[in-house]
Amino acid sequence: ITISPYVANLAAFLTRSVPDYVASVEGAINAGLKICGHPALAEELQFKWPDANFVFSKSGKEFYGVLEDYQAGKCDVLAVGREDTMMDLELLNMFCDEGLLYTNSLVLENPVAFPIRPDLSSGVSYWILQGEKYH
Repeated sequence: ITISPYVANLAAFLTRSVPDYVASVEGAINAGLKICGHPALAEELQFKWPDANFVFSKSGKEFYGVLEDYQAGKCDVLAVGREDTMMDLELLNMFCDEGLLYTNSLVLENPVAFPIRPDLSSGVSYWILQGEKYH
């Protein structure tokens, strides 16, 4: 059983609300923009997007460090996961203060597999398929 719940910087791409709107990694690469990303995803992001100019925070402050690099002018756009940041109201307010917005651009997918006993796998598979079908 494989699912992809962790969509890296996933699920969303943050960019300034400017006339030269960039809504995807491809757009950022084509425009020659620097992309701030979470350092835990550095290897995966660089492998997936070898032509991108990524900047990874070295501050150890998680997404706050990524935003600080952006505020310091080290990058032009952010690649952050919506799921990773939506529950942090302070961080969301800081994104708003910077004029950043989420897009629907998929930056990275990390498949996750759940270990399960063989006698339970068919039932879990059934409910996952039902969930995909009806939700």
